[in-house]
Amino acid sequence: MPRSFLFPALLLLGPPAQAQLRVSPLAPAAVPATLKRSGRVVQALRYTDRTGTYTVLATQRGPAADPAAQSSDGQRADLYAYQYPATGTAPSWQLHDFAADCPLDIAAQFRPNGLTVTDLDHNGTAEVWLVYRTTCRGDVSPSTQKIIMHEGARKYAVRGSSRVVAGKEADGGTYTFDAAWQGAPAAFRQHAAQLWLRHRDEKLGE
Repeated sequence: MPRSFLFPALLLLGPPAQAQLRVSPLAPAAVPATLKRSGRVVQALRYTDRTGTYTVLATQRGPAADPAAQSSDGQRADLYAYQYPATGTAPSWQLHDFAADCPLDIAAQFRPNGLTVTDLDHNGTAEVWLVYRTTCRGDVSPSTQKIIMHEGARKYAVRGSSRVVAGKEADGGTYTFDAAWQGAPAAFRQHAAQLWLRHRDEKLGE
């Protein structure tokens, strides 16, 4: 090969450009029945990154009588999230959290628009974010609040409580990052903190 053609040929053999993240909402009624899941779909989306195309569901079940409760009026509420690859009906990862054996006010709910997808580190692999609350209370105490993020096989969690404001008094609203965030891109922690503030305040009865 003539020397003048060597450099362009090497460029053609270089790595392909990173796939651009594409995300589209999916109506709950349009979710295929073949996707194995529990609960009622409250939010769904599809996204495509450099690793493929995926469907992600956020579902809820209950409140309902808890058969394992110690008291006759104990209730249970569950929430789930699932990610499915384009080919197959079994999830590549899933989440399950709940409140159980609760005779008081109970809930396990994703926040409105609590399922989102980003590519903050621009590496072509999507980050899937889930924000939700679980509650068992008979007063004005805060709910348990969590942010769970998946990037491929890696899972990150932020755990704390909502903030309830009564008059001039506020209770809750603090959170902690789990150990998985150590060494993660700074953009991940910054986005998690912004999400927490966006969802932190709780109006009782909402």
